[in-house]
Amino acid sequence: MNRRFFNILLFALLVGCICVSSALAETMYVSTQEGTPLNVRDKPIISANTLIGSLPNHSEVEVLSIDSNGWAKIKYQTSSGRYVTAYVSSRYLSYDKAGHYHSKQTAVPEATAAPKQVTDIYIEALNAELKTVKTVAEPFSVLVRPARSTGRVNLRWAPSNKIRSIITYPANKKLIVIAETNEWYQVRDPELGRIGFISKKMVTVLPKSAE
Repeated sequence: MNRRFFNILLFALLVGCICVSSALAETMYVSTQEGTPLNVRDKPIISANTLIGSLPNHSEVEVLSIDSNGWAKIKYQTSSGRYVTAYVSSRYLSYDKAGHYHSKQTAVPEATAAPKQVTDIYIEALNAELKTVKTVAEPFSVLVRPARSTGRVNLRWAPSNKIRSIITYPANKKLIVIAETNEWYQVRDPELGRIGFISKKMVTVLPKSAE
């Protein structure tokens, strides 16, 4: 199996995993931009008929999986105390619990929920970017270039600034590009083996002689 075929196969497997789901089964926290509760739905569809409650900002959530459309499948306790499988927008979930408090999951009126159009715009933008994914003719190296020399750059599981970060890298971290979209590189960390997306604006392509 030659190197190019292996990289294409690796990329296909990764995209396949992203399109189906990203198995998590772990704890995350609600983190909405305006501090409003997060809508909880019984189906991954934005509709008044699917709304079953909401989660207060900063509350703890058990996440079962996240799909490519930005929906997180969660374990949710209804106002009656029964646990069900439900869905929330993964845009408003975070792994960072610093400063978060743990509160019970309770149902609240639709009026306090985040605007629907925000999620719609986010999903449409992510899908549009994913449609531009293509493999590179031959893998090449890039160096991470934060906006500040002391800063760090996020590696994300999908090509969007709204998607959760897998890890952050300091300046001059070397990564291998295996695919790209219009605005992002899909890269592999040669040391840790992690694969994800990094903004093209935050890296510098190394010339072949420097790889």
